Amino acid sequence: MKLKFKISKGKILLGLLFIGLVILVQYAMRDMNLDIDLLRESLMKMPGMVMENINFSREVSGDMWRVKIPYLEREGEAINVKSLDVKRELSGDKGEWTFFGNNGTYSNDEKIATLNGLSGTLRNENRNFILESPKLNWTEKNNTFIFPEGLIVYDEEFLLRTPTASMDNSGVILLQQGGVIQWLKPIKTKK
Repeated sequence: MKLKFKISKGKILLGLLFIGLVILVQYAMRDMNLDIDLLRESLMKMPGMVMENINFSREVSGDMWRVKIPYLEREGEAINVKSLDVKRELSGDKGEWTFFGNNGTYSNDEKIATLNGLSGTLRNENRNFILESPKLNWTEKNNTFIFPEGLIVYDEEFLLRTPTASMDNSGVILLQQGGVIQWLKPIKTKK
Protein backbone atom coordinates (compact mmCIF):
# COMPACT_ATOMS: atom_id res chain seq x y z
CA MET A 1 0.00 0.00 0.00
CA LYS A 2 1.47 3.31 -1.04
CA LEU A 3 0.20 6.58 0.37
CA LYS A 4 1.36 9.94 -0.83
CA PHE A 5 1.39 13.10 1.26
CA LYS A 6 2.01 16.47 -0.29
CA ILE A 7 3.63 18.87 2.15
CA SER A 8 3.59 22.35 0.68
CA LYS A 9 7.09 23.79 0.37
CA GLY A 10 8.40 20.86 2.43
CA LYS A 11 11.08 19.99 -0.08
CA ILE A 12 12.98 23.22 0.51
CA LEU A 13 12.88 22.95 4.30
CA LEU A 14 13.88 19.32 4.54
CA GLY A 15 16.52 19.83 1.89
CA LEU A 16 18.14 22.60 3.86
CA LEU A 17 17.71 20.72 7.10
CA PHE A 18 19.61 17.67 5.95
CA ILE A 19 22.20 19.50 3.97
CA GLY A 20 22.48 22.35 6.45
CA LEU A 21 26.15 21.77 6.74
CA VAL A 22 26.59 21.67 2.97
CA ILE A 23 24.56 24.84 2.57
CA LEU A 24 26.57 26.53 5.30
CA VAL A 25 29.73 25.92 3.30
CA GLN A 26 28.04 26.97 0.05
CA TYR A 27 26.74 30.25 1.50
CA ALA A 28 30.08 31.01 3.07
CA MET A 29 31.67 30.36 -0.31
CA ARG A 30 29.28 32.71 -2.08
CA ASP A 31 29.90 35.41 0.50
CA MET A 32 33.64 35.06 0.03
CA ASN A 33 33.39 34.69 -3.78
CA LEU A 34 35.21 31.32 -3.69
CA ASP A 35 34.64 28.21 -5.73
CA ILE A 36 32.66 25.64 -3.65
CA ASP A 37 34.49 22.62 -5.09
CA LEU A 38 37.86 24.23 -4.42
CA LEU A 39 36.93 24.98 -0.80
CA ARG A 40 35.50 21.48 -0.25
CA GLU A 41 38.69 19.94 -1.64
CA SER A 42 40.86 22.21 0.51
CA LEU A 43 38.88 21.42 3.69
CA MET A 44 39.17 17.70 3.06
CA LYS A 45 42.98 17.97 2.76
CA MET A 46 43.32 19.69 6.14
CA PRO A 47 44.35 17.34 8.98
CA GLY A 48 41.33 18.25 11.13
CA MET A 49 39.13 21.17 11.98
CA VAL A 50 36.73 22.21 14.75
CA MET A 51 34.33 25.15 14.53
CA GLU A 52 31.96 26.32 17.27
CA ASN A 53 28.89 28.55 17.49
CA ILE A 54 28.17 28.86 13.78
CA ASN A 55 25.14 31.05 13.01
CA PHE A 56 23.95 32.29 9.66
CA SER A 57 20.84 33.72 8.07
CA ARG A 58 19.93 33.73 4.43
CA GLU A 59 16.92 34.74 2.36
CA VAL A 60 15.94 32.06 -0.16
CA SER A 61 12.98 32.66 -2.49
CA GLY A 62 11.56 35.27 -0.11
CA ASP A 63 11.76 33.02 2.96
CA MET A 64 14.25 33.75 5.77
CA TRP A 65 16.35 30.77 6.89
CA ARG A 66 18.29 30.85 10.17
CA VAL A 67 20.72 28.04 11.03
CA LYS A 68 22.63 27.43 14.26
CA ILE A 69 25.37 24.82 14.65
CA PRO A 70 26.98 24.82 18.12
CA TYR A 71 29.79 22.40 17.21
CA LEU A 72 31.23 21.14 13.92
CA GLU A 73 34.20 18.81 13.53
CA ARG A 74 35.86 17.41 10.41
CA GLU A 75 37.48 14.00 10.71
CA GLY A 76 38.91 12.69 7.45
CA GLU A 77 36.17 12.71 4.83
CA ALA A 78 33.37 13.09 7.42
CA ILE A 79 31.95 16.29 8.88
CA ASN A 80 30.18 15.80 12.23
CA VAL A 81 27.83 18.26 13.90
CA LYS A 82 26.51 18.24 17.46
CA SER A 83 23.08 19.78 17.34
CA LEU A 84 21.56 21.59 14.39
CA ASP A 85 18.76 24.16 14.59
CA VAL A 86 16.98 25.40 11.48
CA LYS A 87 14.23 28.01 11.43
CA ARG A 88 12.34 29.05 8.30
CA GLU A 89 10.12 32.13 8.33
CA LEU A 90 7.77 31.90 5.36
CA SER A 91 7.34 35.05 3.30
CA GLY A 92 4.13 37.03 3.76
CA ASP A 93 3.66 35.85 7.37
CA LYS A 94 2.38 32.49 6.06
CA GLY A 95 3.98 30.51 8.85
CA GLU A 96 7.17 29.26 10.40
CA TRP A 97 9.00 25.96 10.35
CA THR A 98 11.51 24.92 12.99
CA PHE A 99 13.69 21.81 13.04
CA PHE A 100 16.21 20.38 15.49
CA GLY A 101 18.64 17.48 15.13
CA ASN A 102 20.67 16.03 18.00
CA ASN A 103 23.67 15.25 15.80
CA GLY A 104 24.57 14.53 12.22
CA THR A 105 27.25 13.52 9.76
CA TYR A 106 28.06 14.43 6.18
CA SER A 107 30.30 12.07 4.20
CA ASN A 108 32.19 13.88 1.48
CA ASP A 109 33.16 10.57 -0.19
CA GLU A 110 29.61 9.23 -0.41
CA LYS A 111 27.85 12.64 -0.60
CA ILE A 112 25.36 11.43 2.05
CA ALA A 113 24.11 13.36 5.08
CA THR A 114 22.60 11.70 8.16
CA LEU A 115 20.67 13.55 10.87
CA ASN A 116 19.79 11.81 14.15
CA GLY A 117 17.03 12.76 16.59
CA LEU A 118 14.97 14.94 14.24
CA SER A 119 12.08 16.92 15.70
CA GLY A 120 10.33 20.00 14.45
CA THR A 121 7.17 21.99 13.84
CA LEU A 122 5.44 23.08 10.66
CA ARG A 123 3.18 26.03 11.44
CA ASN A 124 1.04 27.68 8.80
CA GLU A 125 -1.88 30.09 9.00
CA ASN A 126 -4.32 27.34 10.03
CA ARG A 127 -2.42 24.43 11.60
CA ASN A 128 0.62 23.46 13.62
CA PHE A 129 2.12 20.05 12.76
CA ILE A 130 4.83 18.28 14.75
CA LEU A 131 7.35 16.05 12.97
CA GLU A 132 9.60 13.44 14.60
CA SER A 133 12.03 10.85 13.25
CA PRO A 134 14.95 9.00 14.85
CA LYS A 135 17.03 9.24 11.68
CA LEU A 136 17.03 10.95 8.31
CA ASN A 137 19.38 10.22 5.41
CA TRP A 138 19.85 12.54 2.42
CA THR A 139 21.77 11.69 -0.74
CA GLU A 140 23.24 14.51 -2.78
CA LYS A 141 23.15 12.49 -6.03
CA ASN A 142 19.40 11.78 -5.96
CA ASN A 143 18.36 14.63 -3.66
CA THR A 144 16.25 12.01 -1.87
CA PHE A 145 15.26 12.07 1.80
CA ILE A 146 14.87 8.71 3.55
CA PHE A 147 13.45 8.06 7.05
CA PRO A 148 14.79 4.50 7.57
CA GLU A 149 13.73 4.24 11.23
CA GLY A 150 10.24 5.70 10.92
CA LEU A 151 8.40 8.99 10.74
CA ILE A 152 5.70 10.54 12.94
CA VAL A 153 3.63 13.57 11.92
CA TYR A 154 0.84 14.84 14.18
CA ASP A 155 -1.25 17.72 15.43
CA GLU A 156 -4.23 17.95 17.80
CA GLU A 157 -6.50 16.13 15.32
CA PHE A 158 -4.46 13.23 13.89
CA LEU A 159 -1.32 11.14 14.25
CA LEU A 160 0.51 9.49 11.32
CA ARG A 161 3.06 6.79 12.18
CA THR A 162 5.07 4.80 9.62
CA PRO A 163 8.04 2.38 10.00
CA THR A 164 9.89 3.86 6.98
CA ALA A 165 9.28 6.69 4.58
CA SER A 166 10.98 8.65 1.86
CA MET A 167 10.46 12.03 0.29
CA ASP A 168 11.28 13.08 -3.23
CA ASN A 169 12.36 16.51 -4.35
CA SER A 170 8.76 17.61 -4.99
CA GLY A 171 7.79 17.11 -1.33
CA VAL A 172 5.75 13.92 -1.81
CA ILE A 173 6.19 11.51 1.11
CA LEU A 174 6.02 7.84 0.18
CA LEU A 175 5.20 5.27 2.88
CA GLN A 176 6.96 2.15 1.56
CA GLN A 177 5.63 -0.15 4.29
CA GLY A 178 2.32 1.58 4.85
CA GLY A 179 1.43 3.52 7.91
CA VAL A 180 -1.22 4.13 10.53
CA ILE A 181 -3.34 7.26 10.85
CA GLN A 182 -5.12 7.76 14.15
CA TRP A 183 -7.76 10.46 14.47
CA LEU A 184 -7.36 12.09 17.87
CA LYS A 185 -10.28 14.50 17.72
CA PRO A 186 -13.87 13.28 17.27
CA ILE A 187 -15.50 14.36 14.03
CA LYS A 188 -18.43 16.69 14.69
CA THR A 189 -21.67 15.69 13.04
CA LYS A 190 -24.74 17.82 12.52
CA LYS A 191 -27.89 16.71 14.34
